[in-house]
Amino acid sequence: MSEKKTRQVKELTTRSALFGFLAPILTLVLLIAIGADVTIGALAALFIMICFCLYLGYDWKKIDTAMAEGVKQIATASMIMLLVGCMVAVWMSCGTIPTLLYYGMKIITPKLFLPICFILPAFMAVCAGTSWGAISTIGVVLCGMAAGLGINVAMAAGAVISGAFFGDKMSPLSDTTLLASSTCGVPLFDHIKSMWYTTVPGTIICLVVYTILGIRASGTIDAAAVNELSNGLSSTFHISIIHIIPVALVLILSIKQVPAFLAFGIGIGTGIIWSMIFQGRGFVENLGYIMNGFSIDSGVDAVNSLVNRGGFSSMLSLIGILLVLGMLSGLLSETGVLNILVGSLSKKLNTPGSLLFGAWVSSLLICLIGGQYPAIAIPAVAFKDACDKMDINRAVLSRTLEDVGTMVAAIVPWSAWVIGYGVVLGGVTVQQFIPFTFLPMLCPILALIHNFTGIGLLHSDDKVVYRPFWRRK
Repeated sequence: MSEKKTRQVKELTTRSALFGFLAPILTLVLLIAIGADVTIGALAALFIMICFCLYLGYDWKKIDTAMAEGVKQIATASMIMLLVGCMVAVWMSCGTIPTLLYYGMKIITPKLFLPICFILPAFMAVCAGTSWGAISTIGVVLCGMAAGLGINVAMAAGAVISGAFFGDKMSPLSDTTLLASSTCGVPLFDHIKSMWYTTVPGTIICLVVYTILGIRASGTIDAAAVNELSNGLSSTFHISIIHIIPVALVLILSIKQVPAFLAFGIGIGTGIIWSMIFQGRGFVENLGYIMNGFSIDSGVDAVNSLVNRGGFSSMLSLIGILLVLGMLSGLLSETGVLNILVGSLSKKLNTPGSLLFGAWVSSLLICLIGGQYPAIAIPAVAFKDACDKMDINRAVLSRTLEDVGTMVAAIVPWSAWVIGYGVVLGGVTVQQFIPFTFLPMLCPILALIHNFTGIGLLHSDDKVVYRPFWRRK
């Protein structure tokens, strides 16, 4: 009997690793740029990566296993997306979101609306440690109010996402904050204090710009249209403060660190009960809303466009994108493309500014396709020892990786999560809201400025404290 031959996998060089990374990424970017759907671009990128793996000598079984592993890693995230779609629909049905919209339009000052869209999600995300939780709860309400007030929903969505990612970055409960701290070997609160160097100026700039945009936008608000919307909500739904309980329950559970799967499931169950008791909608009727999205004809077009959304089916296209990108991520991990590139880059940098720039670039490249976690973890492993040798406090490295890895993830236009933000926040596209998502754009720029000018570039033995204009000598 002849022994079965095993295929020899080619050794991955820096040049071939660069091709393996850029070929699928550029294919994805080019197809999106010429108007292709993100799903088509992602499928094309996956096909290019499969061809690259075959060229290297991987057999199909190995490729299939790697793709399956990539899908496995995004399974929980996919379920959370689906649960959010279901929760939005049932919260419309039970009157939770309509009640928050109604009271919000009575209370919130239009001129300060955009800064509030930043501040409230930031506060909730810091408390709960999750940007997605803030976006899918208070963010939905705020963007609904923006539509009712006649304020550009894309502006409101950008402010909401910026605020939510402030919390995702700065909360001691956030998974990315804990990941950056642990992989760089930095005490958690030293890491958070270090991040103030870039987060404080970024936040100040955001609040100033959102205030200016809000003042200009408020001049176009039609008071009659706002009153029509408020009256339409109150005549279509039973409006009461008691309807806030489902959303408050989910936020409390999130703060208590109850897994999102359970917290959102409880939110859906509570919403069904509230809908049956207070809005008079049947159990089977609510199951239909959960699947296909809430739908009602209130007689007021503005109300219909505001409340008729959500549902399991509204998230299915996003799950498709996430599925393909998960497969692509699995292949990138299997081939070791990212490890080769980061390792090669780290060997050629010999000044504090250039070393941190290498970490910055590595995190950015990985974030474009690999997501937040690898964009933080891989450069942390590759650069932390080099930082020690160059007398750079590791808290500066962990800060840089969050400024890029955590924040850029909010504005990657082909990311299923980012597209999902637009779907949840009122059906705005990534092209519409990303230009107003200021904090995730500012933090990477501020990280570069600080690292090259020496501001906050602490020595290894320096105590980590926030001194806004302290510079490395």
